Amino acid sequence: MERNIMKILLGFVVCICLAGCSNSERKVEEPPEEVINPGGSIDKEEDNKEESSQNSGDVLSSAVSAKIGLVNDKSYNIDMYNNAATETILGYLSEEEMRFPTYTYEEEDGYVAQNIRGSYTRDDEKEILQVKAGELYLFSDGQLRLYFKDVENAGITATPVGCFQENVNITELVQDAYEENKDDSWGVDVYFLITKN
Repeated sequence: MERNIMKILLGFVVCICLAGCSNSERKVEEPPEEVINPGGSIDKEEDNKEESSQNSGDVLSSAVSAKIGLVNDKSYNIDMYNNAATETILGYLSEEEMRFPTYTYEEEDGYVAQNIRGSYTRDDEKEILQVKAGELYLFSDGQLRLYFKDVENAGITATPVGCFQENVNITELVQDAYEENKDDSWGVDVYFLITKN
């Protein structure tokens, strides 16, 4: 019995030695990008050279475009902030137009909102005192809000994820889309058609 155990242990030691020898001869290379980053990354140099030339600092210029309402055919560019929450959001978007419904319209507080999928950290959360019309914020419960009005003394805690580019009358556009959609049988307050650029 003891001899059998000794043989097994000796065989095990030999296997370890052989494995160690073969490892020392094997060339270790860095895994390919798709293994390290299976979902892709918004700041990969190889795949996004064109995009990174448009990015200045922490802003992904015109990362997304949106049409507001189902009647308005004009697209508006949205700059996204380069953070983990934005990366997750962009991972869910498509380069084809997607319908994005919002089920919460708060006229007094000046925002439309919808809960979105994804697991988000709170690492980039900030205390926001003032909100400008056209800014997008992600809350810790997964609610994405587009503010269509300036809000003084907002007092919110959220992750800034983007904003509509200048020269967009977001207040009027969202209010018109809300009026247009009041009789929606699905309970949608405002539809957006969004595209990842």
